[in-house]
Amino acid sequence: MIKELSSKKLCKRIGRYVMIKTPIEVADLAFVFGTRDGVEEFADEIDRYWKRGFFPRIVIAGGSTQGNPNPESDVLREKLIDRGVDAGCVICERNSTNTGENVQLSLPLIKQHIDFDRVRSIIAVGKISSSRRYLMTLERYWPGPKKMILPINYFGVPENRWFEDPGFRSRVIAEWNKIPCYLAMGFLKEIDPRSLVPIDCRGPIV
Repeated sequence: MIKELSSKKLCKRIGRYVMIKTPIEVADLAFVFGTRDGVEEFADEIDRYWKRGFFPRIVIAGGSTQGNPNPESDVLREKLIDRGVDAGCVICERNSTNTGENVQLSLPLIKQHIDFDRVRSIIAVGKISSSRRYLMTLERYWPGPKKMILPINYFGVPENRWFEDPGFRSRVIAEWNKIPCYLAMGFLKEIDPRSLVPIDCRGPIV
């Protein structure tokens, strides 16, 4: 467990591994990992990319979590509809409580509503602090399509200064510690590093 961070080199290593980016191209659908945090920021970015034609369908995964009976997917869906996204373009998965279930429980719904075999590309949408794990989860349970990531930063500081915000720092370090464990347990599958654009994380961690 990393308790204290002081090395600029370590800062870059953690940031480049945990927080990743890919080029964003037009895809067959957006796959949104549910959230209770940054919902407005999520809705703004999804709405912006949908209206620009980056994806025709949106899958939102997430059930009742943190004691809230309203599924994460429904909360975000309503935010998107309020912004003008066509409700018919949104598929909600309402029972998952973790990232693996987000994908596993969404697959049958996608097969019901979309020509599954024609889904060749996905834009994953999720917290920037978990961006690598999202792609690794998709690679584990849905290995075929090309995968891109639209990371949402709702923390109020740029990603290369993640160590300055306590909440941001806590989430990044948690990912740094859990990814190797999850990978060893078979919950994740490593992704091709050639598809990634590392975030340049400058400055010391204090």
